[in-house]
Amino acid sequence: MDRDQERFYEDEPVSGLEERGIQEPEEIDDMKYFLELLKHIRAAISAGTNVPLTSKKIIDADKCLLIIDDMERNLPDAVQYGLQMYSERDRILGNAETAAMNKVSSAEMRANAALEKAKEEAEQRLNDAENEAHAIIADAQERADHMVDENEIVRRAREEARIIKNDARVEANELRLKASHDAYKLLSDVEDNLAQALSSVRRQRTDLGVEGE
Repeated sequence: MDRDQERFYEDEPVSGLEERGIQEPEEIDDMKYFLELLKHIRAAISAGTNVPLTSKKIIDADKCLLIIDDMERNLPDAVQYGLQMYSERDRILGNAETAAMNKVSSAEMRANAALEKAKEEAEQRLNDAENEAHAIIADAQERADHMVDENEIVRRAREEARIIKNDARVEANELRLKASHDAYKLLSDVEDNLAQALSSVRRQRTDLGVEGE
């Protein structure tokens, strides 16, 4: 605190602690000195000359400006810290919001990738099943050409191919359902993380004293 400049205004009486020779903490002493300057401002205004027929006063501007300069040089550490935090609020809140959005974007990308992979696997299994079924039918048809009971052989081959296709469709549907369930769970986790991030942002806003702005 810069208190060595010459002042022409009177000091307030010392506190009870100072009278007993007890040193107050520096933070309290700084704040008391700042409040003392505010009292001098009020006293300077009160000591001004009333302007007739108005509520205005003529005050000693030089004296008030000197006191204000003194106040600016001796801002308490808590006030300076608060001003610094206020100036930093946009950066702090912006970083928190950016981190939250990055988490959401990353989770969405993972969910989309999981769904796409599941679709590709399901389509591949269907294609493999159809190819296998076609191969069975073709083989059966070829054998039937050399046998008397051609219709029965073809019927059995077609039935076997139908079962393979149905099993492949069931398996593909199960894969799709599992992928959808995994993606839903992933997005739910993202939603929870985002809620926690937003809650953290609100707490930081509250700590900075800017809630509701």
